[in-house]
Amino acid sequence: MDAFLTTLGGKLADTWVSVLVLPGLLYVSVAAAGSVLGHRDAFDVGLLTDRLDDMAGSPAAHSNGTIVVAAAFVVAAAAGASMLASFLGGAVERLWLGEWPAPLDRAAAPLTRWRSRRWTQAQDRYHSAVRSRAAAADVPDELDPDRTPPAEADTIALNEARNRISLAPPRRPTWMGDRLTAVDHRVFDAYRIDLSSAWPRLWLLLPQTPRTDLTTARDAFSSAARRAGWALLYLAVAPWWWPAALVAAVTSVSAWRGGRDAADTFAELVESAVDLHARRLATALGVSNGRSARLTHEAGREITRLLRKKT
Repeated sequence: MDAFLTTLGGKLADTWVSVLVLPGLLYVSVAAAGSVLGHRDAFDVGLLTDRLDDMAGSPAAHSNGTIVVAAAFVVAAAAGASMLASFLGGAVERLWLGEWPAPLDRAAAPLTRWRSRRWTQAQDRYHSAVRSRAAAADVPDELDPDRTPPAEADTIALNEARNRISLAPPRRPTWMGDRLTAVDHRVFDAYRIDLSSAWPRLWLLLPQTPRTDLTTARDAFSSAARRAGWALLYLAVAPWWWPAALVAAVTSVSAWRGGRDAADTFAELVESAVDLHARRLATALGVSNGRSARLTHEAGREITRLLRKKT
């Protein structure tokens, strides 16, 4: 137990330093430097060093009490900034996933309809190309020598264009939100399993490796959202020091790209976990004896009926 507590304490300390203190110290340093330099002398290193020399030469800088209080204030400010960035990161997560609060519902509905309309048009173009290829294959060349059916590569490109919008009919105003909700749609379409009720039970049956991969992907998404929270904090410094706006822009783009990649990876892993381990859930619930080669729709409906419990 002593070894476990020592290891746990070390991990907590490492996490506290890496997640809270270090990013917070960087932010506090940038904010302090920006307040000294301002817009006109944004990159005047000499002015900054002169100000630091003046502070170091003051009598208060040689007082142990002043140093301790200043250090405590800097660490507290860094930790506070980090916690604020985490809070903002949670709000960014909900924004990315399309879980917008009631005041933004009016903005969310047109975006969702626009995404749905684009997806439907792409779906129609793809289906039209598939039907044209099928019709052309049924007509001999001598009967219609002038026909030009869509090439297979063009059909594949149309399919990919639809999938870039969403893998299922859009339900959210954002791509990331639809990427995750598409998993529910695809799982129900393939197995007739309600993923929202089945996932907590399936999680208990997963081996350690897929659990770790899923947790890593979910943490990567939260980390990207937290970086977006830092971007908002750096943007708050821009009115006093304009280079902070550049830092905010670069950080927000990086966070958005990281969030998209993490959401895609997490959704793919969730769907893969269902594909590979749903039969274990059926066996554990007594729906299947494990001998079936694949999970049938009947078994999926029974799993959903059992887990929903008439709700």
